[in-house]
Amino acid sequence: MKSIILSLFALLINLKTIAQSLFIGQDEEAIYDYFHIEKNDDCLTYRNFPQPVGLTQYIDIFKLGGLKTSIDKGAGSNCVKNILDDACLKKYGKNIPFDMAIGLWMNDEVEMQNLVKGVYDVKINEFAEFLKTYPKVKFYLRIGYEFDGNWNKAYEDRRRYVAAFQRIHDVLRINYEKSKTAKNWLSVWQACTSPLDDIMENKIENLGDWYPGDKYVDFCGLSWFLTGTKISPKHTNSTNVVYKRSQRSLANEMVYFANYKNKPVMICEATPQGYSLSGLYRKNISPLWDGIAGQGMVKLTPLQIWNEWYKPFFDFIEKNKQTIKVVAYINQNWDEQAMWALPMSATYWGDSRIQANDKISQWWSEMISNTWVK
Repeated sequence: MKSIILSLFALLINLKTIAQSLFIGQDEEAIYDYFHIEKNDDCLTYRNFPQPVGLTQYIDIFKLGGLKTSIDKGAGSNCVKNILDDACLKKYGKNIPFDMAIGLWMNDEVEMQNLVKGVYDVKINEFAEFLKTYPKVKFYLRIGYEFDGNWNKAYEDRRRYVAAFQRIHDVLRINYEKSKTAKNWLSVWQACTSPLDDIMENKIENLGDWYPGDKYVDFCGLSWFLTGTKISPKHTNSTNVVYKRSQRSLANEMVYFANYKNKPVMICEATPQGYSLSGLYRKNISPLWDGIAGQGMVKLTPLQIWNEWYKPFFDFIEKNKQTIKVVAYINQNWDEQAMWALPMSATYWGDSRIQANDKISQWWSEMISNTWVK
């Protein structure tokens, strides 16, 4: 135990050179709960957590749902305007605006084709006008996020995905140029980097097939859900190379690609999938990965959870600190949301709220405070 604690302390010391920006999401409740903002207490209660630089929300690019009005499809309420205008958040941030990462959902084959044809230019321009009303906010636009995920069927047509990404980018760019407005948004090209995706499809894909082009991409992005170097427990003895890919190896592919293109990287979505910080246990994630979802509970200590998921995660960031510039953590009780809870969800997610465990809260704060950009 002493050696484990000493190694954790050494890791904390070594990470003092990190200069990443922390984002927190991904719905309104998750953001407020991270700050411990109570709506009816005049913004008096705040958690003593490291202050993030930015926050995460999602919108539907076709209808702009979640932009100016709240929308909840079973995964928590999203409203970009509510978050940006919230008085308690402004007070907490000492009136320095938080940056905003926005996931632009467009996973609809028919409407994506219409978008490529220009049918939704009016909506994209409306979106541009909204962004311009917050000139001090830097917006990270995750256009068609997790483009390579098996669950995003509309993105399987690589050419259509690229055309849609380019269309959104071009309409936004032209809008800003015509109004001579300083650009306050960055485009993010985000892969799912998921070993489960490879297993579902039983193949290894080429990320470059979806690449919109250097002039269209400001940031390369990735997701990080599974334990770093762990390969599928169910297929440990398989000779199929698809089953031998880990979360870290897939994340490395995107980092290598970004370095080749001379682009910075954003970890757009990160959460310890399968772990419950409140219950202190791990459960099976998926029959494709480790067993029947939600079964196979293993009780763990806070330190075991930290060493299994958080340590490999922060190790990866440290190793690639010259490239990874933004890290967005999902501070979510997945088990309480209809879309992500069993049985509706085909996989088990858990409870990733930092505040759910005092020890993990402490280590989280020590890891980020005075080391990451504020």
